[in-house]
Amino acid sequence: MIVKRTPAVGFLLAVAQLAITIAPVPAPAQAPTDSYPSKPIRLVVNFAPGGTLDIIGRTLAQKLSEPLGHPVVVENRAGANGNIGAAAVAKSRPDGYTLLMTSGPALTTNPHLYRSMPFDPLRDFAPITEVARIYSLLIVKPALPVNSAAEFLAHLRANPGRLAYGSAGNGSGPHIAGELLNRLAGVAAAHVPYKGLGPALGDLLAGQIDFMFDGGGSLPQIRSGKIKLLAVGSASRPPLFRDTPTLVEAGVAGFHYDSAHALVAPSGTPAEIVARLHRDVVRILRTPEVVERIRGAGAEIVANTPEEFAANLRAEHQRIGRIIQETGIRGD
Repeated sequence: MIVKRTPAVGFLLAVAQLAITIAPVPAPAQAPTDSYPSKPIRLVVNFAPGGTLDIIGRTLAQKLSEPLGHPVVVENRAGANGNIGAAAVAKSRPDGYTLLMTSGPALTTNPHLYRSMPFDPLRDFAPITEVARIYSLLIVKPALPVNSAAEFLAHLRANPGRLAYGSAGNGSGPHIAGELLNRLAGVAAAHVPYKGLGPALGDLLAGQIDFMFDGGGSLPQIRSGKIKLLAVGSASRPPLFRDTPTLVEAGVAGFHYDSAHALVAPSGTPAEIVARLHRDVVRILRTPEVVERIRGAGAEIVANTPEEFAANLRAEHQRIGRIIQETGIRGD
């Protein structure tokens, strides 16, 4: 059958051709998340090797490589109380191939200590989980004539300004814990900042300072009896230290200072990847081998949901901000 081309038929053919010409081209599909991961993953630890954070990060990286099917490579990016490593991850591509294992204070404390922050902890990261809780342990030199938290507080009050405590530096967690003790207990211990907890612990063992707050690095010395553990800074006795009273029990009402090492990704990381990482990490953290290793470092497994982690981060960010404002602490 031959269709005679008339003006009407010509018009319809032209319209059809135009519609084909301007039809929207499908947008290119995003990289499929069901193939994640397809290459090694970088896990940035924002403090130097050897500490509790590094031990936990390396333990997690080793075990996480198995379910992901690709290596998880640890990269230590220390400096500025964790800001350097955290900023590097915050600015990374949000594709799940760069993650951050961070101390809690890098997200909750630093924003209140530094006038200029290279990242926003509440907006620039996708929470995965709080990995492990770190407790503030009140330890004293062997020669200090006290054997309980109550005796220690009485000794502090009887010697105003004569006792000194060490910390990992101005604005560090042990510094905040020490000034919180001064304010809430009504005492006046002098602060001696060090470049890291290692040198501070060394001077405590040598008797150069009287006490300090530690996150677990002193456990070998505590177990060997070289230093005395008098109290924990938690709101209640943690499972790891059931036989050690809290400072609240010793009469320091309102004292609560601990933190959680956590795993985050850059903001904008696909929800499917965050969910995959969360699932695998939580499964790893609940294995007896990993629980034992992390407890051996003085920490307790948390393994909460991204939503719970985000809520805790916001609350702790506000709480620590109030403490820093009230105590007048300044960073280096």
